[in-house]
Amino acid sequence: MTVSAASPADLSSESVRSLYDQVMSRCKDINHINGIGGILHWDQEVMMPSKAAPVRAEQMSVLVGLLHDLQTSPVLGALFDELEYRKTTEDLSAVLNPYELANIRLARKTYKEETLVPVEIAKASAANNSKSVAAWTAARKESDFAKFAPFLEEQIKLTRQSIGYKIRGGTNEEACRINEKARVSLGLAESDECYEGYYQGLMNIYETGFKEDRLQALFVDLKKHLIPLTTKIKAKNYQHDNSVLLADYDIKRQTEFSHALSKQIGFDTDAGRLDVSTHPFSGGAHPTDIRMTTRYTIDNIKNGITGTVHETGHSVYEQGRNKANIDLPVSMALSLGIHESQSLLWERMVGLTKPFWTYALPLLKEKFPENEGLQAITVDQFYNGLNRVEPSFIRIESDEVSYPMHVILRYEIEKALIEGDIQVADVPALWNAKMKEYLGLD
Repeated sequence: MTVSAASPADLSSESVRSLYDQVMSRCKDINHINGIGGILHWDQEVMMPSKAAPVRAEQMSVLVGLLHDLQTSPVLGALFDELEYRKTTEDLSAVLNPYELANIRLARKTYKEETLVPVEIAKASAANNSKSVAAWTAARKESDFAKFAPFLEEQIKLTRQSIGYKIRGGTNEEACRINEKARVSLGLAESDECYEGYYQGLMNIYETGFKEDRLQALFVDLKKHLIPLTTKIKAKNYQHDNSVLLADYDIKRQTEFSHALSKQIGFDTDAGRLDVSTHPFSGGAHPTDIRMTTRYTIDNIKNGITGTVHETGHSVYEQGRNKANIDLPVSMALSLGIHESQSLLWERMVGLTKPFWTYALPLLKEKFPENEGLQAITVDQFYNGLNRVEPSFIRIESDEVSYPMHVILRYEIEKALIEGDIQVADVPALWNAKMKEYLGLD
């Protein structure tokens, strides 16, 4: 990594272009450190032996410590300060194009946010998050929430601490929930931007500019329509036949089909790979090194296909990022919401449609010639079975109607945890109650 020895006093003689180049050099270093973390995460989910979990947590803690040092470097701060000063004496747009100006704005935002959080919290959060992967995997396998609960409790605590620093400008004060009574009692104006709750603090990171009350209104409207619709569908007591999806399908050939399908969608296999993990995800280090995973079940071929198409949506978005500004802030994914829009576009709006399966069904039949039911089925029958509405306990296996309710359920519980309204011990009972209310499952 190239680290400039410049101090604030040295910068007055630097040109705007030189200042910009120094900031972007550091941004590239930060991006590469993040990429190393992405590969370590992928390795933990896909390849790492189980006994390595404790040392992986230590490795992630050290890595995040190095990352934090780079992100909060006083030299980086001095460069930003000088660029801010130059705005008062020069027209930066005469030297820097709109992408470059955006790179400075986004990099400075990250710098300001990260300098508010002590490195000890960042390192502890990374270590606990890494430990949580192994704990969650074991808890899921044994259906034992208690094995995972302590790690979730610690992560909630560390997240609240981190967000508390950010929304209180670097002081470790408890953030107050947004409500009119509290705002008035504290003498705060409606425009007081630092007065935000923990959940809005999270949204500021992952969905910049999106307000939680807008999200809440959207979810209230969805619940108003989807819960009665789910009840109405169940009362009709009719389901399309999906038995052809539930026959035995050889995992090796499922894998071959998924790889071929992903490539047809546009995934560049020279710039990424598809593997298997307990829960599908997309990650990696760089648009030229994307790591995605799916999972297969021998008695339900839909799971592997929809999981692959979903993650391919994430991955082709990553591979298609702005190449002219690769490794720089303006090239990064815009938000988690935008990211998920790309994966669901492919999974739901393309991958579950009749035209898609008019193309893909003959390929699937070629892969499983011995399956008589599959060979006999028509595109219309396959399409209907694929879109069968039947609520599931598993979000990623859900149908088009019930999927949003899984998201809303998780949002409501996550918000309550982050805001401190419930404890981790309350989650199982609350989860089960909402599953019953929203999806009719118990």
